[in-house]
Amino acid sequence: MTPHQALHTAAQLLVAPPVSMRRCWQRGCAALTRLALEQGLQRYWQRTASGVAHLPMRHQLLVLALDRFAGPEPARTAGAVWHGLSRAMHHHTYELPPTTAELQNWHGDVARLLTALAEGTPTAS
Repeated sequence: MTPHQALHTAAQLLVAPPVSMRRCWQRGCAALTRLALEQGLQRYWQRTASGVAHLPMRHQLLVLALDRFAGPEPARTAGAVWHGLSRAMHHHTYELPPTTAELQNWHGDVARLLTALAEGTPTAS
């Protein structure tokens, strides 16, 4: 599954979640969106600095902030989205799942970031 396929599937869950996922589609959408972000970053690092691709995601996000890569604003967006999606994926009985608006915002941020990373000119959301 490519990053864009994962985003497309997440978008479908946002629009019409299947009945079989009526209680978990939000977390499924968050997982697919985070997968798209991680895979997009993996592809970016393979093109620009292959040694970074094998680092933990937190380290990748720190390196992304360097001016020779994406810069601080796109890295801040990527970090906030990744942390938000990671938090949303975990089920806790005392927490509500993410809202549709939160999922749409994260999805849009990831889509813009992937486009910018593919073009080599990352921009903030």
